[in-house]
Amino acid sequence: MAKRPEEQTKLPTGKIARASQFLKGGIKVGANVVRHQAKKLLGKEVSREELDRENAEDLLKTFTQLRGSALKVAQTISLDTVNFSKSFVEVMQNAQYSVPPMSGPLVVQVFKRSIGQPPEKVFDKFNYKATRAASLGQVHEAWKDGKRLAVKIQYPGVAESIASDMKIFRTFAPKITRIPLEELEPYIQEMEEKFLEEADYRKELANSLSFKELCKDLPYLRFPEYYPELCGDKVLTMEWLEGLHLREYLAQNPPYEERQHFGQIIWDFYNFQLHKLRQVNADPHPGNFLFRSDGTLGVIDFGCTKIIPEDLYKAYFALGDPAIYEPKKRKKLDELFEKLALYRPTDTPEKREYVRDLFSRFAQTLATPYRLGRMDFSQTEFFETLNAIGEEIAHTRELRGLRDFLFLNRTFLGLFNLFHQLGVELDTRCEYLPYYDYSHLRVSS
Repeated sequence: MAKRPEEQTKLPTGKIARASQFLKGGIKVGANVVRHQAKKLLGKEVSREELDRENAEDLLKTFTQLRGSALKVAQTISLDTVNFSKSFVEVMQNAQYSVPPMSGPLVVQVFKRSIGQPPEKVFDKFNYKATRAASLGQVHEAWKDGKRLAVKIQYPGVAESIASDMKIFRTFAPKITRIPLEELEPYIQEMEEKFLEEADYRKELANSLSFKELCKDLPYLRFPEYYPELCGDKVLTMEWLEGLHLREYLAQNPPYEERQHFGQIIWDFYNFQLHKLRQVNADPHPGNFLFRSDGTLGVIDFGCTKIIPEDLYKAYFALGDPAIYEPKKRKKLDELFEKLALYRPTDTPEKREYVRDLFSRFAQTLATPYRLGRMDFSQTEFFETLNAIGEEIAHTRELRGLRDFLFLNRTFLGLFNLFHQLGVELDTRCEYLPYYDYSHLRVSS
């Protein structure tokens, strides 16, 4: 049984306190770089992957203590295998799971400020020991009128510290990514806006109720009931859903057919969001799903949803059309690259040709599941190809593309990684995209 993390009795909430913690993490990163360079001077074999892992481990410790937007940065990185190295991403994936809970007195403090009364006055019974701790808040069990409830309580100072946290993150982000700040700025802005939305629990309540209604006809999905009268800006109360998170679920060695069943639910759920609703749950990391014994999938976090503008949708998914890469379609392809800001006004003709080739390979590889119509995500060849192109993109030290383009890429990368962990083959046909021919699959089935 995993050891329970020690409770935190005090969280750094002020700008100076949080800046100090960030600084400590930055100093460790600097020391790692110096040590790495010293080893090279002494003729020892050292790898960039080794340095990235050391930096990631030190930063994750800092982010975990800070919680809030700092830890959300780690979770965002954990889904991005294009702009960050493999070892960096692997370490940051731990941000999805292991976080020490905050203590009882802090819980009461936040709850009372948001609801106006302490938990024991609101619920018939309230468990002050958190059952799960995440980046922005933690979950407690409670009971009222015979119903078992999940009460999500936000860590103190989270919303108020996001802007200052991201300002500090900008100071050392170029060191850990090896990408200039001017390239990172749109990426960081997109994260900051996303975190601010997620810190608004009233917004999350509205998102959750909306998505539950929009997806009510999808089979095998289970959304909790919400209790608006027991919610506030820092408190969200919902029905308690039984189920296991991905790591817990896989630890039980579930049968292949069951894993495949859950994988198909997630694939269909996200394609419905992307192609039918044109809005998507912006955080597809494994902690947001509950694998339930009755075969339904619990979906428990809609803190941030992303509206996909029609122009972006058409341009982004047009890159999945194999015909767009025919020589006679070169002008149309260039127009799409312009629309998605993959080209820049300063690009020379040679640079445009390089960018066209690089991102065409990336887009075609990312669209592989759609193109094939049936995809075995347990195979490593697809991920090796995707990671190799990602490494090539990362080595350019440029973040090309609209912010929403980067976001959609990250969404797919997160989903593909989840399916890889499940180790399943899925039906990846997409009725919403007209340019794929799946007739051979219909005949064989």
